[in-house]
This record gives sequence, structure tokens and C-alpha cells, in this order.
Amino acid sequence: MEVLNAYPNTFTLVKALRSDLANHAKPDANSQERTEGVKFPVRTTPRPLRKRLAPKDRQRLITDYLAGALQKDLAARYDIGLSSVKTILREAGARKYTAST
Repeated sequence: MEVLNAYPNTFTLVKALRSDLANHAKPDANSQERTEGVKFPVRTTPRPLRKRLAPKDRQRLITDYLAGALQKDLAARYDIGLSSVKTILREAGARKYTAST
């Protein structure tokens, strides 16, 4: 009951919020005119990994990993995805730990 008493005008607030959202969703006439003829290039396929990371950087990434760096930290440091880091390490055969028998 205290919550309802604290917010007596909820219907009015919700109505105002809906109005604001409706106004923001409408496209601005000026912005439509500016971007009407402009086409933005959209890449349909990702750039190959070999073009995203130079061979020297690949080797440095592998060395850092073998020195103890985490894969997620390497992804952030080299500005590539975690799956790309894993692919580089897998292709290089880099493993921190060896299986013991």
C-alpha cells in the first residue's frame, strides 16, 4: 500500500512516457532529406583473419598466450574476437598445458 501512495500519478507518468516515445520514434523530416540518397556500404562477409592481424602480431599473441595471458585479454588487447584468438592458437598448435598420462 505504501508503494501505491508513493506514486499516485502513475497513469499520468505512463501516458507522458508513451507520448515521449512516440515523438522520438517519428523520423525527422530534415534528417530524412539529408540521408535519402546516401548509401552506406555493408560488408556481407567478414574480413579474413589474416588481414585483421599482421603475422608479427599473431606471433606476439601466441607468445603472450604461452607466457600466461588469458584468451579474453588477448582478444581485447589485439581488438579481435575471442573465437579469432582461439583459431590462431589452434592453428599454431599453441597449448599452455600438456595432457599427462
